[in-house]
Amino acid sequence: MTGVQFNTYRPNHGISEVSLREDTGILKTLTQKKKALAAAKKKLEQEKKKKVGSVNVTQAKLAGPRVYARVSRRSFGNGSMKPERTLSTVPEGQRLGLLTHPTWLVSHSDAMDNHAILRGRWIREKLLGGGIPDIPITVDAMLPDEPNNTLRERMRVTREKYCWTCHEKMDPLGLPFEMYNHAGLFRTTEQEKPVDTSGEILDSGDPALDGPVKDALEMIEKLAASERVEQVFVRHAFRFWMGRNETLNDAPVLQTAHKAYRESGGSMNALMTSLLTSDAFLYRKVEKKLAE
Repeated sequence: MTGVQFNTYRPNHGISEVSLREDTGILKTLTQKKKALAAAKKKLEQEKKKKVGSVNVTQAKLAGPRVYARVSRRSFGNGSMKPERTLSTVPEGQRLGLLTHPTWLVSHSDAMDNHAILRGRWIREKLLGGGIPDIPITVDAMLPDEPNNTLRERMRVTREKYCWTCHEKMDPLGLPFEMYNHAGLFRTTEQEKPVDTSGEILDSGDPALDGPVKDALEMIEKLAASERVEQVFVRHAFRFWMGRNETLNDAPVLQTAHKAYRESGGSMNALMTSLLTSDAFLYRKVEKKLAE
């Protein structure tokens, strides 16, 4: 081609071989950091999956007769025979009464984890009639953040001498319920380890009740057969319906109510009838509020 010339000269914009090597080194460093960040992110996702692995469950298959319930108009317009419900039984060895109901288990759990201390405290106070003091202001009541350890393993800090004075009354009562997760679902493993559901009833006030238990079901059976637990339950019913704590003068009322409850085979109707027809209820006094 004639008359056309190509200028192959490239102006130097201040880029030297040294600066090119520096830029290449920076690019290499950034690439390495990017790979390291991606690897760390992948590892974190794997740890998260491992942490929640113990709560993965399969849908239960329900079998049984279908029943229908007529509900209020407020819920379904003019009333309906729906929704349909299926009566079913859970596998043997998984549930036994109120304390294994998901509602109770969830209400004594954290949002993402079990709370054996809360469950144990409820049993100590509501069924055994004991008392647990509030947490001292000098105590940092936090379990270690160890995603790969079970709750029982992380609760080792409560066995320190200063803490165990109170936790001895709660932890052994709550740990048997580790056979359920924070959503109240039955499980046999936690963090890919077999769940340890052992526990113990200590200082209940009834020597026949004290002793080790292998799981929550054995504990519930012992509590249900205890006369002391019945008496504590009657006492809480008295406090609720009377609106006050009991006194020494209320002993006959409590004894009569417990007798009615026991002779009726644990009938709540018999217990309430005894309490609400007692002199303590019929002749209760309403204190007048003092004018401010």
